[in-house]
Amino acid sequence: MKWAVFWRKDEDGLPTRRHCLIVARNVLTGEVKYFLANRVPGEPNPVTGACVTLRWLLRVAFGRCSIESCFREGKEELGMDHYEVRGWRCLHRHFYLTQLSHLFCARMRLACDTNSDDKLDRITVEQVRSVVNIWLDTVDLPPSARRTRIEDELRKQQWYQRRNKQARKSHTKTKIGQLAALGIDVDKIKSCLPRPPT
Repeated sequence: MKWAVFWRKDEDGLPTRRHCLIVARNVLTGEVKYFLANRVPGEPNPVTGACVTLRWLLRVAFGRCSIESCFREGKEELGMDHYEVRGWRCLHRHFYLTQLSHLFCARMRLACDTNSDDKLDRITVEQVRSVVNIWLDTVDLPPSARRTRIEDELRKQQWYQRRNKQARKSHTKTKIGQLAALGIDVDKIKSCLPRPPT
């Protein structure tokens, strides 16, 4: 990873404020990513007043993945892209409803997620949506039939959680092996995640 400060030209050809170009290469795939930031390491953040660090800029640059994941979940799981409206007001209502559904699923996920070292992995938004759909579909059924359908769905979700945890462990082990083959000690890699307050 390399970075450099530069000045962009305005329409008169004069330099504007400082910018930062960050070039990062994935050591496993060789993929090179370029990031352009309007903040430079060492200058004060205008919002917080804290000094901008390269670690902070990298966290912002690579944080795009979680935003893309949020939009993917909204489109695939909650129907954000399934609208047939003609006006902005209706479109906004559809997006508000989709985002409210996403917030509900995320809150349910946090409430149900124990994050302990048990046999199960963390639940996903898809799993929450699936259980809620089963619950809504069985409202009119007799209590015994409703209970049977919900228990079947919960067993299926627990199977998915166990499978996801096993797959995550396998992928982590493979990635650590690939990095070790390149001579990279994973225990010495610096993280871009924010440090917990002391």
